[in-house]
Amino acid sequence: MEVGIFGNAGAGKSTLFRALAGPGEGVTQGKGAGVCAIKVPDDRVDRLAEIFRPKKVTHITVAFHDIDAGEPDPLSTQAVAALKNVEVLVLVLRGFSDDYHPAPPGGLDPAKEFRALASAMVLSDYLVAQKRVERMTKEAKRDAEWTALNKAIEAFEKELPLRDLDLAGEEERAVSGFRFLTRLPALLVLNVGEEAMEGDPFPELARAAEEAKVPLVRLCAKVEEEIAQLSPAEQAEFLKELGTGQSARDRLVRGAFDAMRYISFLTVGEDEVRAWNVRRGSTAVAAAGRIHSDLEKGFIRAEVIASEDFLRCGSMAKAKTEGKLRLEGKEYVVKDGDIVHVRFNV
Repeated sequence: MEVGIFGNAGAGKSTLFRALAGPGEGVTQGKGAGVCAIKVPDDRVDRLAEIFRPKKVTHITVAFHDIDAGEPDPLSTQAVAALKNVEVLVLVLRGFSDDYHPAPPGGLDPAKEFRALASAMVLSDYLVAQKRVERMTKEAKRDAEWTALNKAIEAFEKELPLRDLDLAGEEERAVSGFRFLTRLPALLVLNVGEEAMEGDPFPELARAAEEAKVPLVRLCAKVEEEIAQLSPAEQAEFLKELGTGQSARDRLVRGAFDAMRYISFLTVGEDEVRAWNVRRGSTAVAAAGRIHSDLEKGFIRAEVIASEDFLRCGSMAKAKTEGKLRLEGKEYVVKDGDIVHVRFNV
């Protein structure tokens, strides 16, 4: 899963990227950009690993990309090209000022900043859609793509992002190839100063995020960067002093995962305990295919138990006795936290 960290110059996105990457994560760094792979926090995986003591434990990972935005126009050709390769957009907004980054004339206004960036992305997508429709008009083409693009243009003219547009079937497939920026699931990050970590210094942004149906995470990237340099034990102690059991880093990683409408299911055994991601609403046979194509082709049944039921029982034998382990067919909709074992025959 690929996530792009994006925002105006001075918003603190590179500081946030360093906080996410930490000293021990897998990071590749290039000129003005970087990529780091981070495990999605899931205590169910850790608790199951304590029971099975497998040779290998595998969490779902998310790759965060530090998108090199242009200045003064953040949506440079290079930035737009990079954003088209990600699945989720983390939009960093500025809610701090310091000696190196004094407040702009008129003061800080992250809600206004959000609306300006959202409008710029709508315009970028509009120009792409309009250019394609003009070409199709010359070619006299009228198909699902034509219909979908005209729907998109109508939405753009109303300043609406494509994620708010209900497309299905052929229309959805037609626009997916364009990788429109406003189709990307988005997550807002308000980067505040250390003095504003508590409270709600910019309530108008919360209202704008709710209006746009976009999740909002508030954090101090500078503090998160400092936390990331500590050992796990020191991090736990620091978070305890702050009065929270979870770092903003973990909330952001989980938020990016949830923004894609993914859920996690699990496979367990002595060889490996592993979390897998599938789209919310996926069936058992689709989950089987996520593990291996042979399991999807030869699917017979899936043995399923909710991870919380298993963890309460402590063993599969007791889970069977209590009737918590059940057999499900191809059309069963997998739930978040399900432990799944696929019966198959190829």
